[in-house]
This record gives sequence, C-alpha cells and structure tokens, in this order.
Amino acid sequence: MTSFIRSICLAALLAAGSAWAQQQTTDNPDNPHSTKAKSKAGSDVSASSTNQQVDQAERGNPDDPNYKDREKMATGADHEAMMQNATPQMQLQKLHLTNLHEIELGKLAEQNGSEKVKSFAQTLQRDHKAADKQVMDLAKKKGFTLTDTMQDAEKQQHKQMAKDRLTNLKGAQFDREFANAMWMGHRKVISLVNSWTQSCKDQDVCTLETSLLPKLQQHEQMAAQLRGPLPQGKAPEPTR
Repeated sequence: MTSFIRSICLAALLAAGSAWAQQQTTDNPDNPHSTKAKSKAGSDVSASSTNQQVDQAERGNPDDPNYKDREKMATGADHEAMMQNATPQMQLQKLHLTNLHEIELGKLAEQNGSEKVKSFAQTLQRDHKAADKQVMDLAKKKGFTLTDTMQDAEKQQHKQMAKDRLTNLKGAQFDREFANAMWMGHRKVISLVNSWTQSCKDQDVCTLETSLLPKLQQHEQMAAQLRGPLPQGKAPEPTR
C-alpha cells in the first residue's frame, strides 16, 4: 500500500515538472515557437513597415502623379525667392529679357490683333525698345554681359509654347489672350521692380528701374482696359 502511494506521488511530480518545462519553453521569447516571440516579431515588422512608409511619405514618392507638380511648385517658389533677392546684374538681365519678350509679342499683336490691340502693340514696342536701350547702356557701363535667352531651358520652352499658342489665335480670341498675358506679365515685373528698389543694391540700377516704372504701370493699365471685366467667378489664366 505504501509503495502504491509513493508511485502515485512520483507520477504526479513528474507530470507537474513536465508541464512546467513545456510552459517555460513556450513563453521563452528567444524560442521561435514561443507565442511571445511571435508577438514580438509581428510588432517589430509592423513598426519597421510603418517607419518605411513614413520615410517615403516625407521624401515624396516619384511615382505619385502629384509628385512632379509639388516639385515644380517648390522650384517655382525657389525661383521667385531668388528673383526677389536678385543681384544688380540679374535685375538688368530680367529687364532685358522682359523688353525683348514684349517687343516680340507686340509684333505678333500687330499681325493677329484687332485695331485697338494693334495700337497697344505699337506702344509696347516703342516703349520697350527705348527701355532696353537704357538697360543695355547701363549694363555696358557696369561691365555686365546680358544674354538674349533664358538660362532655364524649361522656362524658355514654356515661353515659346505661350507664344506659339498666341500665334494660332486671331481676332477677339487673340485680343483677350494677349491682353491677359500683358496684364499679368507687367504686374509681375512691377512687383519685382518695387522689391528691388526697396532693398537697393546698386543706386544706378535702382535709379533706372524707378524711371521705368511709370511706363510699366501705364502698360498694365492699358492691358487691363483691353481685358475688360471678367465673367463672374472666372479667374484669369496664369502666365509665366
């Protein structure tokens, strides 16, 4: 009887020891079969995946259709900021290119526009030719070399596309597009000139820019009159 009881107790102890050992093996995080190890691995993978997604979102996904638009907006903002702080040579270069552009479009307007637009086109050509002579004379005096084309190929291409679009228009449609382009273009130049003269870097350049402002403002007003009132709720198309 005593031996039988001992056998039962020994069996119970062995069973308890086996169960304890199995539990320790299962709950050991270092054991790949452990439920805790699986939970930990899942958590690590999830966190790693999330971090990668965040990093990618912050950098921007080049495959995202909106990525290039955001990149262009940033580039455009950088260019505007750069022009606000332009050197005297950059300022004269900008004015020179603007004069050439207005003269070129003025010639086109004489061919494609109505009589009222042709009159404005003649004024543009006359005034911008006179302004460009002053710009070139001052650049020569300062030892600045000015070019007739934009250094930024993309902006040069955009300008050419805008000109090509106007070339294919006639009559009232041309008048409207041309007047809108002249109005917005002169507004941008006037804004730049005002910012340059407020933080003047070269007094000779600032004096010239100040003398050019009245004509630029007159051209803006003439273009605004040609545009006429816009249909309610319709915003003007942006131009560069």
